[in-house]
Amino acid sequence: MEVVSINAVIGHVLVGRYRIEKLRSEGTASAPVFEAQDTHQRKTVAVRLMTISSLFDRGSGIVDENSALESFKSSMQQLFSIAHPSLVLADDWGDAVIDDVRVVFSVSQLFGKGSLREYLDRGRRLSPSQALTVGLDVCRALNHVHKSGFAHGDVRPANLIFDDNARIRLSGLGVKKSYSASKMSIEQARYAAPEIGQGAAPDAQTDIYSLAITLIETMTGEVPFVAESVAITLANRIDKLLPVSGDMGPLAAPIERAGRPVAQERGTAFEFGQALTQIAGKMPRPKPIDTIASKRFEDVITRPNPIIPARKTQEIQVVESQPKIHVSIEEPAVVESPQVRRRLTRLWIVVAAVALMTVSSIAFQTLTKTSYAVPELSGLAESQARNKIAEFGWELLVQAERTNDVEFGHVIRTEPATGASLKEGATIVFVVSEGPPLGVLIDVTGQTRQAAVEKIVAQGLVVSASEDSSETTPVGSVISWSVAKQPSLVAGDEVLKGTVINLTISNGPALRVVPLIVGLSLADATTKAAELGLVLAVTPDAFNNDVAIGLIGAQSPPPDERLARGGAISYAISLGPDFVEMPNIVGINFNDAEKRLVAAGFVVGEVTGRKSYRMKSASVKGVAINNGDQVPRGSVIDMVFP
Repeated sequence: MEVVSINAVIGHVLVGRYRIEKLRSEGTASAPVFEAQDTHQRKTVAVRLMTISSLFDRGSGIVDENSALESFKSSMQQLFSIAHPSLVLADDWGDAVIDDVRVVFSVSQLFGKGSLREYLDRGRRLSPSQALTVGLDVCRALNHVHKSGFAHGDVRPANLIFDDNARIRLSGLGVKKSYSASKMSIEQARYAAPEIGQGAAPDAQTDIYSLAITLIETMTGEVPFVAESVAITLANRIDKLLPVSGDMGPLAAPIERAGRPVAQERGTAFEFGQALTQIAGKMPRPKPIDTIASKRFEDVITRPNPIIPARKTQEIQVVESQPKIHVSIEEPAVVESPQVRRRLTRLWIVVAAVALMTVSSIAFQTLTKTSYAVPELSGLAESQARNKIAEFGWELLVQAERTNDVEFGHVIRTEPATGASLKEGATIVFVVSEGPPLGVLIDVTGQTRQAAVEKIVAQGLVVSASEDSSETTPVGSVISWSVAKQPSLVAGDEVLKGTVINLTISNGPALRVVPLIVGLSLADATTKAAELGLVLAVTPDAFNNDVAIGLIGAQSPPPDERLARGGAISYAISLGPDFVEMPNIVGINFNDAEKRLVAAGFVVGEVTGRKSYRMKSASVKGVAINNGDQVPRGSVIDMVFP
């Protein structure tokens, strides 16, 4: 990519009009910003330069200077239509050749208070209240940009400019960005969302993430998860929440949401701004940032645009033009002649007449100020309404009001109303929408489902319920609640009406898995059952060939079945094996032997040899047994024939 040296740029006059004077801190290496003189209008402006080769993008079909220039002009024309008080947009643009390199440029208003980057580079930090005012200004700008169908793609302190009214403006729209991780600078990566590293293109959600990181840096001086390379920086942010702390106060919750690793959970610029507005009243008033004039806190944080305070009416003072005469006591008295007295009298008459004419003229001008009818302003964006009354010379006061009927930042009504006559210098009030009314979060933990739903619905909120088991919460009562996608909010916080509240309702204790207690002592079995909230129920002792005497030999229900908390497991103590006498089977044929074994409670096992012959021997589990031996009832008897 071609480059232009700074030395070649300084002193160059673009298109015979803009004389470049010095480099400023805004911008990037590929799109630096310079301070320049507009020689036609004799004012200082900001000029952003880009080599035309930096606009090449084969994926978009921009492969030569002509296509790049057409793309640049088209982009600037589109952006020109989205003017907003919180944006720095181009007033002019064009192309030129500097040091044999083709460049394109955009010209915008120059603000003298510097960028947020310069502020932070001086080692300064913002308080949470100051950071909130910055966040609100940027949210207003982003909301307008996103509604216009654009994404900024490079929200960071260098592109946040303090304007002459002590408010933040977002710059950098229309600048070619490197969206791929392979081409992105580390400075851009410091504020990029994690999905950018996975090939995603910038959108409204990536802008919100970048703003969240920027606000954290303004308060802490640190950018989270930054590494030595672009790739590692972006990889570090995958599946990680941005670090927020209690030092940020109520500001921590909206930043936590805006900085979530999953883009769909971050919300919009409008929602971010609304969340900031909702917590503003819970935070201290912000101190001025450097030389920025102090404003009423509520004026700064609850309106889409700053309030223009009414000018104080200047008092008109009539000053006597007749000089005072000081008479020295040492001087001899002067005796005035009749002629002198007549001249003085005429002089006083003239002075009085002039004074009277002056006062009358001022009074006449006051009484004859031009009056204008208040135009229809309802439904207009505040900036549009301001422009519509600018020529009338009225003082403006802005008041905020919540409503479902008018979009955030738009005029609900004026005072006086439309059609009223208002003189120059008089005050007009804009009642501007702060968005939908708010509902207050209520702690409904432990309350019945019905009671909790009624209280939540009464606040204009929406309920989403699910069930879960609980050891302590009664069936049908609320185990826990949270705000959908905003889990850090607590009771007493305000949210927009219509916000979904998630309720978890108890369906009672969880079912217990029945343990194996056969073979355990009664004490051990009792302890094991108690740990699960179960009890034991005794049944008569019983013989058990496999369990020693005195241990639990049988249980019901069997292992792995499920019981409710407090359920009972029946058990029987083993009496040991039930021995019976082996019948006479050795020496007889199979048919007779089988009948005797079954009658004695035994089971016929494996038979070898010819059954028609007389049995040679019998065994249990490989152990030989004889007629008359004591053998456990139910044993399997194996038989051998010749």
